[in-house]
Amino acid sequence: MITMNPKSFLYSLILLVGSFALGGCATGSAIITGQQRTPISPDQVRIYSTPPQKPYEEIAIISANSYWSWAWNEQAKMNTVTREIREKAAALGANGVIVKSLGSEASGAATMNFGSGLYGTSMNNIKTVDGVAIYVP
Repeated sequence: MITMNPKSFLYSLILLVGSFALGGCATGSAIITGQQRTPISPDQVRIYSTPPQKPYEEIAIISANSYWSWAWNEQAKMNTVTREIREKAAALGANGVIVKSLGSEASGAATMNFGSGLYGTSMNNIKTVDGVAIYVP
């Protein structure tokens, strides 16, 4: 059992919240499969539900999730993960993402006891998106 006085608990909580804020709201990854290009603004990245009808170059397989998101509702979590996948694509110079899958997965947090009767559990519905970063001339 861990015992903390209220002041230490408050400082620890502020430090924890601050580290999440600095760490970003979503996570993601990329596997380079083509030629990277000069990074662009995420606002220039278009999301496709099907491949474009014109020729394009594949740059990477990318994914993002809302695991670290502080968003409270499902749409806000989806906005967060969409923003993250656009940022990943833009950093690779891709101006498009063909979405291959959208999903949700549940994640639970552990129960904590700080000796003062404070307990906590939570469930987080994580949004995920997987796709292919592309460049459309």
